Amino acid sequence: MTNPGLTDRLDPAREAEGAQIARLHALFEAISLAIAIFDSEQRLVSANAKFRELTGLDDRQALGRSIYDAFPNALADLTVQIDGTLKGQPVNAYPVAFQHRGGTRVVEATFAPIAEPGGGVVFAGKDITEREELRESLARSVSQLETIFDVIPDSVRVSDTEGRTIRTNTQAQQDHAPNTPMTLRELWQLDRPRTNDGTSLFMHEHPTARALRGERVRGETMTVRRGPEMHAIIDVNANPLYDERGRIRGAVTVERDVTFRVQLAKKLEEEARRTAELYERVSTEAERLERMVEERTNEVLALQDARARERRLAAVGQLAAGVMHDVNNALNPIMAAAFLLEANAENPAAVRDYAVRIAKAAETGAATAARVGRFIRQEPLQGIREELVDVSSVCDEVVAMTRPLWAERARGGHIELKRELATGVLVRGIPGELREALLNLVQNALDAMQSGGTLGIATEIVDEQIRLEVSDSGSGMSPEVRERAFEPFFTTKGQMGTGLGLAEVYGIVKRHRGQVEIDSQLGVGTAIRIRLPRATQTVELGKDTPTRTRTARRVLLVEDHTDSREFMTRLLETDGHSVFAVATVKEALESLASPAGAAFDVLVTDIGLADASGWDLISQARVRRPTLRIGVVTGWEGHNAPSEGANFMLRKPIRTADFLAEVAGDQ
Repeated sequence: MTNPGLTDRLDPAREAEGAQIARLHALFEAISLAIAIFDSEQRLVSANAKFRELTGLDDRQALGRSIYDAFPNALADLTVQIDGTLKGQPVNAYPVAFQHRGGTRVVEATFAPIAEPGGGVVFAGKDITEREELRESLARSVSQLETIFDVIPDSVRVSDTEGRTIRTNTQAQQDHAPNTPMTLRELWQLDRPRTNDGTSLFMHEHPTARALRGERVRGETMTVRRGPEMHAIIDVNANPLYDERGRIRGAVTVERDVTFRVQLAKKLEEEARRTAELYERVSTEAERLERMVEERTNEVLALQDARARERRLAAVGQLAAGVMHDVNNALNPIMAAAFLLEANAENPAAVRDYAVRIAKAAETGAATAARVGRFIRQEPLQGIREELVDVSSVCDEVVAMTRPLWAERARGGHIELKRELATGVLVRGIPGELREALLNLVQNALDAMQSGGTLGIATEIVDEQIRLEVSDSGSGMSPEVRERAFEPFFTTKGQMGTGLGLAEVYGIVKRHRGQVEIDSQLGVGTAIRIRLPRATQTVELGKDTPTRTRTARRVLLVEDHTDSREFMTRLLETDGHSVFAVATVKEALESLASPAGAAFDVLVTDIGLADASGWDLISQARVRRPTLRIGVVTGWEGHNAPSEGANFMLRKPIRTADFLAEVAGDQ
């Protein structure tokens, strides 16, 4: 059993010893150095928190490790230092880099033997990363300053208080090569400085001497010697150098060679003097020359205006020729179909077929007229509804429209058709314009085959694009012609061509978001390929449209052209509407003001009327009848109808379905 009295006497001593050990341990842990203690067998027996943080080892990993393995993240081999310490060599500190989780750290490492019994080694590491970074930064800054000092194009000298030269840059050394003045006196003797008026300067008057006395010298110009026979003009700045107590410790002098600048200034002064003399001499001629220039300028402007008018007239002539060409292209199948319509009047199927062809040819002509209007106004395509178009069907229509003319265009030669048309080749666009583009390509192909040949028309679907190709086995194009084929007014047909066909094709394809390219060889033939975005078929083409429920309207029609008025009246009456037709604005306003005027549901008017503008009629009608549905049917390419008070606007020649739908209010 334990003696209670003895235990009571020992406990305070143990407690004091434990408290002392705890304080030593706390001090060991709190010290800013990384400390590790190794026993006589060079095994780690104790390490503080700084050491564990430096090496990345915890107590479990660190204790018992050999001194050679206790620094796993050191970026240098510490074997030599450890061996030297164990052999009793003098203790030295070594900078060692450690790979730390926060980056590389530089530590000043010290190994020292433990002198007390049992021996061992103690390691102490001081983090000097910031000091090393500052030292490297300072070294870089000094190097940069030395480089800047050396590359300054001016001559720079630093002198001490005794006038001895302690630093010069390259330019200063070159100024006096091969001599090297080491003092202010030697510099003064070599330079023999003089003021601008030629007065020699004493040494104490030199800018460097004045700076050593505390004076700041700014922009002082002197003439100095540069070799036995040469002189230079220099601009000098000098400043005293002070220490931290404000005492003068030396001076810095900067010299810039301004010889060329001064000489140039003198030359400029001389040139200015001579220019003033010349100005006085020629001043009397100035007005005469000005009059001559004005006369010549007026002549040139007049000549330019005349040439511009000639170019405009020529362009208008070519445009008119191109329009005539395209209109004739549309009229030819109309005339041929009209003849065949009369010849087959007893055949209902043929009558319907030729009537459809006439309508489509007229639609092509209307597209030409609309495009000319846009060209005149320089406006893009707008306000025209795109439709789902079967490109293969358009190809068949153009073949049928042009086939009666093949023999004439080929001058009696045989034209063989190579037809490769796919199904389901649908695009969104304007049928009349697409038909006109294809018509131009087919007619160009026929013109290229003077004595007959093979006309190819093919369609296919490639990578969600519709590909249309028109080819011929005709004369082909040279590379130069192929490069310019799409230019407006460029033609190889002389007086027979307008140079607008392929340019129009290019414009139509671009408006339909497509691309067009030419593949042609002289004597072999030409293939023109068009690629258009493929459209999704939401309604089956050719499927009967559900019968539209007709809503009978009371319509006031204003049209001054007799035939147009009669045909439009018949169209509306055929669709179930009651129509009252007049020819002038006056008659229309009287009709609206009459007791029966309140019964009209729709007003349809032309714009170019005999007694006034249709826009005037619309303005007054809108005031009298705010809820009246008003539409414009015009051949002019002018206004934007909604902004003028109209509910809809259609351009002549109108499409019957669109006209009837707008009047009925089905849009």
